Amino acid sequence: MSAQRLRFPRSRRLSGNGVFKAILDARVRAECPAFTLHAAPSTAPETRVGISIGRRVGIASRRNRLKRMMREAFRLTQASHPKIAPAPYDLVLVVRPHEELPLAEYERHLLAAIEHVHGVWRKRAARRGDQPDQRSEDSP
Repeated sequence: MSAQRLRFPRSRRLSGNGVFKAILDARVRAECPAFTLHAAPSTAPETRVGISIGRRVGIASRRNRLKRMMREAFRLTQASHPKIAPAPYDLVLVVRPHEELPLAEYERHLLAAIEHVHGVWRKRAARRGDQPDQRSEDSP
């Protein structure tokens, strides 16, 4: 059995203030010790990510290292991202000052945050009638 090749091409990255602002304006987020994850449903075929990290997090070399860690956590967890509607998502990670964690911790926090925002978007979709609620499928 061959392992799936996990890549992070440019098509999986977000860039531009307008794109980031639109995702932040969706007002769906998950708080983690190291970052805040903002999410909005995407029209792209796959989940995309953008990273915002301010100067108060540290000097440039520290910020760059944290960005690399966040991108790697996203790359390694992309096979576990939700695939059912309203996924895929556009994600913005806003990194906050924290002590650097092992990569496995970033992966765990990222997956938990994505599951949280996926639940919020599913509830919103069910309320609007875009998608049937799973509980109603089990009912006779």
